[in-house]
Amino acid sequence: MIALDFDGTLTEIATDFRDPGLDERRRGVLARIPGAGRRLAIVSGRALPDLRARVGLREAIYVGNHGLEIDGAGLRSRFAPAGSEDRLAALLDSLPLPSGILVENKSLTATLHVRPLDDRSLHGALRASLEEAVSRAGFELRPGKSSWEIRPAGAKTKGDAVAFLIGALPGVTRERTVYIGDDATDEDAFRALSPDCPGGGKGGITVRVGEAGIATAARHRLPDPDAVYRFLESLVDDRASRRARRLP
Repeated sequence: MIALDFDGTLTEIATDFRDPGLDERRRGVLARIPGAGRRLAIVSGRALPDLRARVGLREAIYVGNHGLEIDGAGLRSRFAPAGSEDRLAALLDSLPLPSGILVENKSLTATLHVRPLDDRSLHGALRASLEEAVSRAGFELRPGKSSWEIRPAGAKTKGDAVAFLIGALPGVTRERTVYIGDDATDEDAFRALSPDCPGGGKGGITVRVGEAGIATAARHRLPDPDAVYRFLESLVDDRASRRARRLP
């Protein structure tokens, strides 16, 4: 299985979170992955309908809201505490948000996008001003890239979703799973595929996208989305080449 984050991994981080999409060349690379014993999973913080519309591949498995929603390959699951949608909406209405914050309510989780993208002082101040109210409402505030994620406390993660797919999909194993992501929420998936996690074995192939120097549980790095697509093309081309060599 090849599992990929979306924003920052398959697309560059945009000033407006409503902008990112895939051009036809990039979509074409992804379209070559499913089949011949390979599964493609797109694992994102975006809500499922939004994610599916942006990727546009019927054969993909979609994991939305950081692991709380799964749809594809005959699987359909939703992991969310009862009443969390109404409680989240009420929480967002009550938060004293400064200017420069774009709120994305994804029903089960929410993202507070900090703009300008590189405003670190605003990013830090937001946590200090909101963490207590978020926790009191039964949610948790987790850092993202130029954003803060609000999600139900103790909810399933991207790591839980990857482990679920490995257990549910025939032929998919930890050792044969690739996970590529760029953000703090992807660290849960990196840890789930680590050789040190319960279950042992060699672990999967984990790749953090972005500049060096950021602490990560991933075992490899790629600098940007362009490098991700070059890596994916090499995986698909190498598999096709090995298949051709086996032909009589």
